[in-house]
Amino acid sequence: MVTKRRFAAAILAALVLVAVTASLLAVVCEADHDCIGEDCPICAAVAVCQNNLKTFSGALAVFTAAAASVYSAVIFITVFNASLHNETPISLKVKLLD
Repeated sequence: MVTKRRFAAAILAALVLVAVTASLLAVVCEADHDCIGEDCPICAAVAVCQNNLKTFSGALAVFTAAAASVYSAVIFITVFNASLHNETPISLKVKLLD
């Protein structure tokens, strides 16, 4: 069950990467086209691609902020875990038989 979700997440991430790359290439390739005027289909396609890039960049910023905060919390807990854990004779399993 978990492997199916991971596989689906990997495919979804790959599709998002392909969509962003295709949008970027379309904007770059058609940036200097011969515009026919009011109802130019190339301008409409470039506008859609720019909208895709804006949407994905906003989502990427949110994801990056969330990942950075989680990563910072993990590092903080890992680094300061030793100072929070006090060693006692019981935790060291020392027998005090004297």
